[in-house]
Amino acid sequence: MTTKTNNNQLNTLFGLTAIIYLISLSFSPYSLQFSLKALPILLLLVAVQRSSRCKDKTLLTLALIASGAGDVLLALPISNSFILGLGAFLIAQLVYTVSFIRARVNKPNKVRKIVAVLVLAFAIAMAFYILPDTGELMVPVTVYLFVITCMGLCALLSGIHLWVAVGALSFISSDAMLALSIFKTPLPFSDQLVMLSYYLAQFFIINGMLKQQDDRTAIS
Repeated sequence: MTTKTNNNQLNTLFGLTAIIYLISLSFSPYSLQFSLKALPILLLLVAVQRSSRCKDKTLLTLALIASGAGDVLLALPISNSFILGLGAFLIAQLVYTVSFIRARVNKPNKVRKIVAVLVLAFAIAMAFYILPDTGELMVPVTVYLFVITCMGLCALLSGIHLWVAVGALSFISSDAMLALSIFKTPLPFSDQLVMLSYYLAQFFIINGMLKQQDDRTAIS
């Protein structure tokens, strides 16, 4: 009961800090923006550490640390910030992929298989649309596109908690909008949409993985 209460409180704080950051984007750039950007991810990290039944705590911790590092690197006004941030998020996607494979339970249903095919088709379409405009970044962007697609497919086809699949799809959406804003024409309110879908992705992935572990514990 206490653990669930703590998680609810942390999720509430996560939502509040995420909303504050989304609002603050109207005033960016501002001093120490990177710290507010990474704060919601830090709260998810605390939730993982407080979970006593999470067998993949190490992997989820590593994924969140890599994500937080990516948030900071992308926000800092330093040279090569994009490639450094991309590398950090590449690590996060790889770790999430491994954790989804380790947590697999059942064969995917028909709906998940159809969505997986659509995700693959979307990734191929994005590759043809985005990669010709990436210039010197073509190789790292291609590698990242491949890895995040694998992450999404593993979330869908591993049969794990639905929230994880929703989070993976939201992550793909966030990065697709970010790629469009960098290499093509930004969407209206692009910054807000990218961060909103990103925060939702991390929320659903982490809470879905924790719920998956709770379900396994209840069954055993």
